Amino acid sequence: MLYELGNHRIELPGQAPKSTPDDRLLLWQDGELVSPDDDWVQRRSDWSSDALVDEEFIGLLDGHAYYTAQLNGAQDFPRLGLRDIGLRSETAFMLAARARGLLDWRRQHRFCGQCGQPTQAMTGESAMVCEPCQLRFYPRVSPCVIVLITRGPEVLLAQGTRHRSANWYSTLAGFVETGESLEQAVHREIREEVGVEVTNLRYQGSQTWPFPHQLMLGFWADYAGGDIRPEPGEIADARWFHLDELPEFPPSFSIAGYMIDSYRRFWASA
Repeated sequence: MLYELGNHRIELPGQAPKSTPDDRLLLWQDGELVSPDDDWVQRRSDWSSDALVDEEFIGLLDGHAYYTAQLNGAQDFPRLGLRDIGLRSETAFMLAARARGLLDWRRQHRFCGQCGQPTQAMTGESAMVCEPCQLRFYPRVSPCVIVLITRGPEVLLAQGTRHRSANWYSTLAGFVETGESLEQAVHREIREEVGVEVTNLRYQGSQTWPFPHQLMLGFWADYAGGDIRPEPGEIADARWFHLDELPEFPPSFSIAGYMIDSYRRFWASA
């Protein structure tokens, strides 16, 4: 769900270009982006190679090569969280999400899960390989459905137990199980989380969500019946809200906020 895609040229070739001092770097420390000048991107020429650990090629943005790495040592720099990046730029959020995913994958696949031997990075693609087993390990992507349930000028929003302190309501979401289609996952998750039935699913778009490695696939769905029954331990509250009286909800850089805003515009123009 990159709405800025028309403003940029983004390429993800498997083969990294030859390194230059003009390369852009996304540097991480304790799960956040290092930002000494309140900027989310650094120049390679400003950092020594000794300062970088687990370097990975991200891709090309407008012809410039972007890399990511962990910062070596316990230096104390200002930092930015991933959500801070999302509020600045969707393109920056996409690159930071890819960078975070690549580093997490590299850290979590240093050894083969089948035989326990060390893995090696492959040339030409993002993959770790176990030479004895010839198994390849690729960066993990976990598909999730995220759904805005609509009933005319009303939407059903919920507050998760883990996010109650933020005091906002959002759309419903859940992981796609092995063997499920996206549509099956929508019906199951909605039934489990709030006890209602839906119909007329309309795909709205997708967004990478690196907390830690989700791919969110968004839908609008019409309410078909049933009383709201929040899932104990998962949903603190769920209710219908009129589009003119919406509660606090996620920012528009997130697919949840985007779908709510889009439906509000759609209904206003109907």
